[in-house]
Amino acid sequence: MRTAVRIAIPVILPRAAVLWALVRLVVAVAPLVAGAPFGSVPASPIGVVILCGFVGLIDVKRRRERVLWANLGVSRRALYVMFAAGAIPAECLLTLIPR
Repeated sequence: MRTAVRIAIPVILPRAAVLWALVRLVVAVAPLVAGAPFGSVPASPIGVVILCGFVGLIDVKRRRERVLWANLGVSRRALYVMFAAGAIPAECLLTLIPR
């Protein structure tokens, strides 16, 4: 028998990867608003992971999927963890790349 989280993982992780890329892009472009060069302010990997979790919850709310996930038995905390966990491997890879 499959649990609700195992049903949600194949759906959430690809969305989390796209969301991570968009969050990293916004963090890199944000200094342009202040007049600094592109990517001049380095992003904290932990901060990006936390932000990805929150933006993922906002995405679920925007798509009006919260009731669907609740009916499947997936809690809000589990959704947050899945969106944040999708960003962790990418952030680990970015820290390994020399600059």
